[in-house]
Amino acid sequence: MILQSHLFSRYYYLLIGLAVFSLPFTALLYFFITPLLLILWIVEGDWKRKWNRLAESHTLILAGSLILFWLINIIGLFYSNDLVRGVMRTYDKLPFLVYPLVFFTLDNAFFTKERLYHLFKLFICATTIMLLICWGNAIINFSSTGKTIYFYYTFFSQIFGHPAYCALTVCIALCISFYFFSNTLKKYRWIWVILFFFFTVSIYFLQSRSGILVLIFILIVSSFYYLHIRKKNYWYGIGGILIVLAFTFTLTKLFPNRAGNYVKKMTVEQLYPQKMLGLRSEIWKITCQITKEHKILGIGTGYHNEHYLSDTDAVVINKNPSFINAHNQYLQTLLEHGILGFSILGFLILYSVFHAVKNKNYFLLILLIIFGINMFFESMLEHNKGIFAFSLFVCLFVFGEKMRT
Repeated sequence: MILQSHLFSRYYYLLIGLAVFSLPFTALLYFFITPLLLILWIVEGDWKRKWNRLAESHTLILAGSLILFWLINIIGLFYSNDLVRGVMRTYDKLPFLVYPLVFFTLDNAFFTKERLYHLFKLFICATTIMLLICWGNAIINFSSTGKTIYFYYTFFSQIFGHPAYCALTVCIALCISFYFFSNTLKKYRWIWVILFFFFTVSIYFLQSRSGILVLIFILIVSSFYYLHIRKKNYWYGIGGILIVLAFTFTLTKLFPNRAGNYVKKMTVEQLYPQKMLGLRSEIWKITCQITKEHKILGIGTGYHNEHYLSDTDAVVINKNPSFINAHNQYLQTLLEHGILGFSILGFLILYSVFHAVKNKNYFLLILLIIFGINMFFESMLEHNKGIFAFSLFVCLFVFGEKMRT
């Protein structure tokens, strides 16, 4: 029985390692990794031991809320007007069902702190390679065209998708790097300092406004976390924040592009929500109008976009994707699953924050800050990379609570 358990644990470890390594490059592999993990979990059996592990881990409520977030998509199929599209989107969110079942019932004897370290370092390595490819591609294009635009925003991340999701990945890697910096011997800390600087600069050049905002929050929270665990005076943190702000200001002056020009054009008039949010303001207004007509259960998991969008609305919101993109996850969930779905998402976020604070889980708290901010500007849990990153790292960070200092 012990040998069989270790054999399955090795398979789990290989698949999780593949998931962690592939995430910075593409989310497509999760379409295969997720069902393979589920099949492996079912074939392994040993249900009594799994239940005991789940109960002992004190993650029943968290696992239940993640699974409920998947189940609302099943409920949404019953009143969808496009069942095929609804089934496809439900499959996209399968990690919300599979990952808590797998991660919260893993064998603690096999998944030691050292093995978790290897997984996190593998993710940092993959993120670094992804960014080096972005920088290399930008340098090559700049050399042949002389245009600096290739160092910014969508041109910088063009190989690996939208810059907001690339910045999301780098922010997670940044948070893990900070942990290793805090728990590494002094003579090796320079490695993590270099990575920290590299990730920070790269996030700026990705030019995602939500990514830069998240970066500032990470640096502030991480600084005070470090001072807390090292029992240092918090005035050091205030000094660190001022240095970060000065560094950010210098970057916007030297390399303005999208973020710098946004700051440069900032006026009292620009501070109005409609000016700050741009097209999102119109998208949110249209989405709210549709939501008001379907308050309780929403419009369902799968639907024909043109059924809800007028010709005028379609000029603002692209009707061709598989769903109406509200560019706000909270509003997106309210639109598609009504008050019921919104309540489940709200409970998932709030309980996760409670769990992180109660268990002093720095990783989980930072992850929730990263996603909490991003979900105001993007429908993060509707896109493959967002689904993959959130479900994978929430479960991995909760399982890895043994790593906390």
